[in-house]
Amino acid sequence: MPRTCATPPDKLMHDLCIRDALIVDGSGAPGVRGDVAVDGSMIVATGRVEDRATREIDAAGRVISPGFIDVHTHSDLLLLDRPDHQPKVRQGITTELTGLDGIGYAPLAAADRQAFLDYFDALNGQPDVDGDWETVDGWLDSFDRKVAVNVAHHLPHGCVRAAVLGWEDRPATPEELVQMRQITDDAMRDGAAALSTGLDYAPCSFSNTDELVAISEVAGRYNAPYVAHMRSELGRRMAIRETLEIGQRANCPIHISHFNSLDNSWWVNQAEADRSIDLGVSLTFDTYAWPAGSTLLHFSFPDWALDGGVPAMLARLENPDARARIEAEMISPDSARHTEFSNLRLASVSSAANRHMEGRFITDVAAERGIGPESLLVDLVIAERGVVAAVIHNSATDADFEMAMRHPAHMCSTDALLTGGAPHPRTYGTYPRFLGRFVRERGALSLEEMIRHMTSAPARRFGLIDRGFIQPGMAADLVLIDMPRVRSNATFDDPTNYPDGIDMVIVNGEVVVDHGRHTGATPGRGLRRGVAAA
Repeated sequence: MPRTCATPPDKLMHDLCIRDALIVDGSGAPGVRGDVAVDGSMIVATGRVEDRATREIDAAGRVISPGFIDVHTHSDLLLLDRPDHQPKVRQGITTELTGLDGIGYAPLAAADRQAFLDYFDALNGQPDVDGDWETVDGWLDSFDRKVAVNVAHHLPHGCVRAAVLGWEDRPATPEELVQMRQITDDAMRDGAAALSTGLDYAPCSFSNTDELVAISEVAGRYNAPYVAHMRSELGRRMAIRETLEIGQRANCPIHISHFNSLDNSWWVNQAEADRSIDLGVSLTFDTYAWPAGSTLLHFSFPDWALDGGVPAMLARLENPDARARIEAEMISPDSARHTEFSNLRLASVSSAANRHMEGRFITDVAAERGIGPESLLVDLVIAERGVVAAVIHNSATDADFEMAMRHPAHMCSTDALLTGGAPHPRTYGTYPRFLGRFVRERGALSLEEMIRHMTSAPARRFGLIDRGFIQPGMAADLVLIDMPRVRSNATFDDPTNYPDGIDMVIVNGEVVVDHGRHTGATPGRGLRRGVAAA
């Protein structure tokens, strides 16, 4: 472990100095042995630092990196409820982006929140937290110096649509588009990092391409990306084409969320995405490099079943004809919502009566009960009032992930859910997995290039102008990594284990993880696009 040395008070010049580290500065340049000095929340010197500090840390050749920036999270509410944020900060994550997949709680009037709280309970939880969330500014203030990590926020398309159309499954009128564009402009002025959508989730799924172009055009004026959870019912190729069309027509940069290969078609997917060059569209994407996803169990339902939100969905499930139609669409191989039930493992079940199912495959539980998995799925959604999530296994391989991560437009993310007793292991182990498995063991990327994907690349893309690099004048978000030891200990069967090899994590100059232990510090800041917060 790194050693801490005391310095006599009359010799002090800096608050903190990390000595004899391999400085991997986030730029992608080769690491350089040296020191990093911190005063307050800022990096003030790198290289050979002669002046002493209140706290001296002998890194003994370990890697020091900028803090990792997780560009796809579902921490929105539970971060406020559990401000130490141990599953993420102990991975080395120092900044979280909220409001992903078009899901969020700001900007949103208090009277409109409950529908989002109910529908996305299994993803984001529904803890007893509240705030002035009618603006992006108010949302970010909720986190400032109250949580362990920094928070930047995407404007959720779902909030924009719900504020104007509610949860109606219909196109927006021209007058409604004007209102939606104004909400988008207000959010961008408040410092939203991007505009996000989740085209498999209501109410975002009720939109058409023209609506998405109209609001993305406003984001594009601020150089804020359109961030897409793409429309799966189109198929991967056509979904990418819709995303590129939006970027081109709106003159807006685009970012594709969780662009993992699900069907061994990475080359097809990438060939489609690389059409962005000819179209003049700036494109980036993220992956989390695990052979499974995770989402709401009723993600398998067709869009029409979700019109009106959770109460309307539950009412439909009580209608035998509607229920039969939903089950038929999940079974049908020709349906956009065809479900491979053997791939579904229950991750989060809200009731004590059914919590014993967490971690089990839905087909195994259905077989024990002597019913079809489609019937069990609907039974669980009814019994849990929609508050149930699943891990969805797929056939992606390490080689598939490596093809993605070698692309210069790639960034790292977790897409982590913090709910339930059997979450996806990405919640506890994604960034150590990138470093341990894909850098140290498989040599997929150099250490310096992988760290660029975790730090400066997302900072630049989302306008976090004082993050992502180790250099004087930047915020002191830092991670000390023991590369021979770093690894994820989270597995699908035992997903809540903390990693090895993340020795120290510093956020805004305060030590949050010290020799592998959380200090209880909550120095996180609300970050606004284009504004230095340190």
